[in-house]
Amino acid sequence: MRIALDPWAGDYGSQIAVSHEEDGGDTSVQVLDERIEDRPWAPVLPSPTTLPTMTAVVDGVMRSDAPAMVIEGERRALALFGSYATGAVVINSQVQIAQDRVVRLFIAGGDWSGPDIIVPAGTGASLPYQGRSSSADTYDQLRESLTTAMRESEAQVAEALSAQDSLILADGNLTFLSGSSSVVGVIKTIHKMYLAPNRAAILERLQPGERTPLFRIVSKRKSEGYNVLTCYLRLARPQLIELPFAGLVRLEVKASLGAQKAVALLDQAAVKVFALASRAPKDPRAPQNLVPVGGLERHLRHRLGDPQLVRRGIEKALRALL
Repeated sequence: MRIALDPWAGDYGSQIAVSHEEDGGDTSVQVLDERIEDRPWAPVLPSPTTLPTMTAVVDGVMRSDAPAMVIEGERRALALFGSYATGAVVINSQVQIAQDRVVRLFIAGGDWSGPDIIVPAGTGASLPYQGRSSSADTYDQLRESLTTAMRESEAQVAEALSAQDSLILADGNLTFLSGSSSVVGVIKTIHKMYLAPNRAAILERLQPGERTPLFRIVSKRKSEGYNVLTCYLRLARPQLIELPFAGLVRLEVKASLGAQKAVALLDQAAVKVFALASRAPKDPRAPQNLVPVGGLERHLRHRLGDPQLVRRGIEKALRALL
């Protein structure tokens, strides 16, 4: 078997834009028409009875290090050297990064068993790429496999930190979290409006810091366990020339927690997310990108290493295999 590299860089050293940050395009879910809270469909100012003693913000970054192809005889399959890093910013009496971890994968498509590859990285150091098989037959599908692995790692970080009197804020929806999880998903990018037009009108009435009443989203496919209680939270008013969704995030928790616990948890999350919202022009993704996330992403990207040095190490490792 031979591994050949595509001469173009994986993603020019930038973080891949991953679809899990988007709140749209999924036709497999539906909103149930039921009342979760005993209140009118009107803006709600969150008023939690208690606040958590510890808040953690979980996130991850990923990168395509080198697109490749595996070759044996007449058989060919696309492959990808990719890496990701996940971790959390823990906020209590102090602020610190916790549970940070780096994983490197060599993903071979076409259901090919990808071998482990050891990539040299300076004097005496090495970067181990774990071989992983995928049914993918395009580079986009291989990147989706990398995204899935990163999301699973984020879920592991979130559940490792979850404890009583703590609030864990995860980036994106809760697809990869267990059914009993008390983690709160923070969906930053909204491209789909789950609410019917007559109910969605509430969004333009929300003032900064206010949320909608809770509603339920479930999967249409019985084989999937996506079942959450959720609400929209306004972080900032949009300017007149901006989309009406600007300044909104969506928060969600597992429906298995029950309405009472969900309301308490989402009220806590709404207060904390509003307090941690970033401000323009310092952050181009303001206000949805929470302040601790910027520092965490910089730390995680540093853990991934210089993309050009990593690429050269991959090339050196493959030459040694010839």
